[in-house]
Amino acid sequence: MLQDPLVVQAQSLSMPSSESQAGSEPGTRLTPSIRIAERYDSNVFFVRGANLEDYVTTVSPNLKVEHKNQWVEGVVSGGATTEIFVNNPGLNYVGGTGRVDLNLDRAMSALVPGLGLRVSDSISYTPQPPAFAAPTGGNQISEAFVQGLQARRANSFTNTGKVEASYYFSEYMGLISTYTDRRIRFGRPIATPSGGVTEGEFINTNFQTLTSGLVGTPSPADTISLLYQYQKATFPDLGRGARGFSTQGAIASWSRLITSTLQATVEGGFNVISSSNDVNPIGAASLQWNGQYTTVSISYSRAVSPSILSVATPLLSQAVTGTVTRRMTESLSLSLSGSYAVNRSVPDSSLIRFTSYLVTPSLEYKIGPVLTATLSYTHSEFQRNFSGVSTDFNRNMVMLALSAVWE
Repeated sequence: MLQDPLVVQAQSLSMPSSESQAGSEPGTRLTPSIRIAERYDSNVFFVRGANLEDYVTTVSPNLKVEHKNQWVEGVVSGGATTEIFVNNPGLNYVGGTGRVDLNLDRAMSALVPGLGLRVSDSISYTPQPPAFAAPTGGNQISEAFVQGLQARRANSFTNTGKVEASYYFSEYMGLISTYTDRRIRFGRPIATPSGGVTEGEFINTNFQTLTSGLVGTPSPADTISLLYQYQKATFPDLGRGARGFSTQGAIASWSRLITSTLQATVEGGFNVISSSNDVNPIGAASLQWNGQYTTVSISYSRAVSPSILSVATPLLSQAVTGTVTRRMTESLSLSLSGSYAVNRSVPDSSLIRFTSYLVTPSLEYKIGPVLTATLSYTHSEFQRNFSGVSTDFNRNMVMLALSAVWE
């Protein structure tokens, strides 16, 4: 569920091949959708205090355009989110997301057999950055928002561009390189009812990641990789003297399809932070089981990333997530998901520390071929310790949502 620049999805690496895409028929497909939700939110300002609850209406239309031909596969999607608050109309807003994803494997392979290329870019604007949010469909949510850091309300704009290149010199072995450029910008924090706002709490951040190395498929069920990784974080608004940081390291990965319903991935490695020369173990593990009526997914990740709150420093981020879904009937399914994260500054772990968790039971009912209703409850707890001062808050949400997708 959590996706971090350090976590390489080894199972998605495969040799560009016209055969693997033979079932894709050329043409253009439009998929409009809309989501309407009503929720009770016990803490709309993400702070500790009283009189913070509200009732919120959300309307989110979206349009996805997919185009395929003999050379290119492309997806363009965009949507808006409008939220209306009953008790705090000053929080009403219109946000938006957009994404472009071009798969140029076929065109590149026609020029040089075995060559692949994929380019994507996503943008997002929101005044309420989420703490835990699994990227949806087009991976539109920045990785900065899936670490369990709950920022206070502030207008935020993110842009993430990615280029993935590969060259397979045999059926079983190849080279891959991925470059990601992530930029996040914040506006002024939105004041709470008591007028409290922490100046300078948000940090505009640029984060670049380059990963390159060997990938192999020794069997149809196994994918392995050995990769070098370089990362660089800068904080453009803190002046030339601001301390950014960079990391260098290596990651080994093994993904195996154990059975037709069970897949496991294990990744491990290390990186060295330039500002301190500290060596940090990093890695990830995930298990995915898809049964006839039940699906289970569990993942763990350990990575180094920049802090976007309070102080410009590297964070050692650890997160555990899990989801269990049980299909009761053709139309009804139940699910339980949870996330737990610990983020602490390195090398000085006493400087800042974030601890958070979230639990969400939900019920989904498919009303018809287009319409789906979802009822969910979410409880979350967040704690921040900055220079020996601890602040914490919790949040409870009950939501009823209707989603329509015209495929």
